[in-house]
Amino acid sequence: FFALTMSFDSEKIKKYFQRHDTDGDGRIDKAEFTVMLKRMGVLLSPSDEGRLFEAMDKDKNGSIEFKEFTQHYSTIVALEKRAEEKQIENLRQKTTFATDEIQAMYHNFKKIACTQKDDGLIDKSEFRQMMVESDSSRHVVFYDALFRMFDRDHSGDIDFAEFVSALAVYHGKTGGGHSLDVRAKFFFGLCDGDGDGYISKQDLIKILTDSVAANDLKFSSTELTQIVDMTFANFPGAASGKIDFNAFKTKRLA
Repeated sequence: FFALTMSFDSEKIKKYFQRHDTDGDGRIDKAEFTVMLKRMGVLLSPSDEGRLFEAMDKDKNGSIEFKEFTQHYSTIVALEKRAEEKQIENLRQKTTFATDEIQAMYHNFKKIACTQKDDGLIDKSEFRQMMVESDSSRHVVFYDALFRMFDRDHSGDIDFAEFVSALAVYHGKTGGGHSLDVRAKFFFGLCDGDGDGYISKQDLIKILTDSVAANDLKFSSTELTQIVDMTFANFPGAASGKIDFNAFKTKRLA
């Protein structure tokens, strides 16, 4: 039993190591180490980060091999656990989600983040897969627009803080006095299919087409165009065929 446990732990550590050895050379260099800590949510000063790296780099060759990583694995896990707890508490204070809700989100996030690329982040492909599994009736345009709303720093990946923050906006769980404005920006972004900062008639037609298909309704393209034209007629300043955020927010909150 002890041997089996040791083998399991070794495989777990190896998988963890390989996740952060991004170039696959069998070593974690300083750049990869910095990225690893960032993905873990561990925020250290440059000097503290340097000291930790030097402590793990026993042979002082400028990189951390698997054996060295294994010797300090418990330290890495403890740092990640502490960072997780701190992040959950921080998100609890910024949203109206309960602690157990955020913990459940964290475990779901971790599962999604390793479905294709085990890097602790959700990329666009993993996000699409998640959305298809939960709601296959939607069009990819909707998924991509939603991904942009989650990816607040436009890095191309969604970290856990972005994941929870976006869900808080979507479910009206944001804290503070600016939640209505934040929600308006979120839903504006969903309608702005191409991400150009405006809602065009083409954007709205795509959304309506998606919604009609998802609800098994029947509308002709002519009818959808008429609905869009009527919608735009109700927005001041939309004569150019585009709705900006201020017009959208004013109309939505009116």
